[in-house]
Amino acid sequence: MTWNDVTVFQWQQLMNLYVKEDVADLETATLSILFNRTENEILSLSEGERLGLLSKIDFVHTPPQGKPEKSIKCQSGARYKCIYDVRQLRAARYIETKHFAKDPDENLHRVAASMVLPMRKTWLGYKATKYDASKHEEYANDLLTAPIPAVLGSVVFFCEVYRRWMQNSQDYLIKEMMAKGMTEEQAAEAYQVLWMYTDGTTRHLWSPNTSE
Repeated sequence: MTWNDVTVFQWQQLMNLYVKEDVADLETATLSILFNRTENEILSLSEGERLGLLSKIDFVHTPPQGKPEKSIKCQSGARYKCIYDVRQLRAARYIETKHFAKDPDENLHRVAASMVLPMRKTWLGYKATKYDASKHEEYANDLLTAPIPAVLGSVVFFCEVYRRWMQNSQDYLIKEMMAKGMTEEQAAEAYQVLWMYTDGTTRHLWSPNTSE
C-alpha cells in the first residue's frame, strides 16, 4: 500500500486524527481508516495480524508526494480535467475558492472541484465538457474518491499559480466582480478577502517540497 491507494476522504479522516494523544488509539484509528474496517474489527485482530497491517502503512509517516496532473480519475468512475490557467475560471469560482480556502483540509475536494472540468468518454477517448456550477458538490463528492497525491499535487500547484496571478491581476479581478453586479468598493473589498485566503494559508504538508 502507498499514498496512491489512499483517497481524499481517507486522507481527510487521517488529518482529524491529530487530536488523538494515545499512540495505540492512533494506530487503531489509522488502520480502521486505511483498511475500511471498524475499530472493533481492528481491536479483535491478533497481535501478529495487527503488526502485519501496520507494516503495510509505513508510508503514513511521510507526506504524500503529489504533482500536478492533466486529469484526475476517481474511484466513482468519473474523470476530471485540471485547469491551471486561472483566466479560464469565471468570477463566481473566485468566490468559491475564497470560501473553501478557509478550511483547506476539510474542503480539499471542494477546492479541487472549482479548478476542473468534467470529462466524458467518447470513441476518441475522454473529452472535457462544460462546467456546470449547479453540480459543484457532485464534482466534489466524486473527487473524494480520487487518490490523494493526484488531488493534493494538483490543488497545490493551482493555488500557487492562482496566488501569483492574483498579485498581477487586481484590476482585472475587480472588473470581473463588478460585471457580476458588485460595486467598485465591494469588488475591491472582495479582492482583499480573496488575497488574504489564498496567500500563505496552504498547509506545509500540501507542498511536495517541504517535510513539516
